[in-house]
Amino acid sequence: MGYKSVRVCLSDGNTPLELADPCVPWVYRDIMVGTHLTIIVDSNEDGLWEFGELFIQGTDREYGVLSGRDYNDVTLNWEGSRFPVAGDDAKVEGYQDDDANAFQFYTGHDAVAGDWFIIDYNATSVGACQVAFLDGDFDWDVPLYEMSFTHVPSRDFNEDRIVNFMDFSVFGLYWGITNCTDPDGCKKVDFDNDGIIDMNDLKMFVEYWLERTD
Repeated sequence: MGYKSVRVCLSDGNTPLELADPCVPWVYRDIMVGTHLTIIVDSNEDGLWEFGELFIQGTDREYGVLSGRDYNDVTLNWEGSRFPVAGDDAKVEGYQDDDANAFQFYTGHDAVAGDWFIIDYNATSVGACQVAFLDGDFDWDVPLYEMSFTHVPSRDFNEDRIVNFMDFSVFGLYWGITNCTDPDGCKKVDFDNDGIIDMNDLKMFVEYWLERTD
């Protein structure tokens, strides 16, 4: 039997997001709040796929969100989230309810092996979020696996989508402060939450040096 799978990339849709541990699948390195990723659904076989789904459930929705591309309110299809090789009749349908943020996938009979669908992921709050992948060829109710993301405070203080010297200058304003309690000031650079802006925080800042969030 062939398989359907997913791969997680940066927003460019090409650069893979690294795993936290190469030996542990589906658990990814920490990303900053505000980071945009892409989740690409692919297949190694041709033909009809009757059902697949990506979804976030329960309280995990407080930390991350899935979104589709180019919704057509006539066809009720997220047309920008399907690739041509998924077939002429391929569809991407999204829904949100009291329990889930989800996208469901269906290919046409003329689908061929390759990248079939793409969904965007946005880290919205500090915390952990799991995105489940369900393949109806195996089970219509139990996910095949879950992708785990941990979101840390952003180092992109000026929100220009890159961590650079502009952000370092903000960090420097609070260097050496002790008894830090201001949530709108020094707390945003107190990454280890010990009330002191010191080398530990600097090390945690530079971990994301020149990293982009878009």
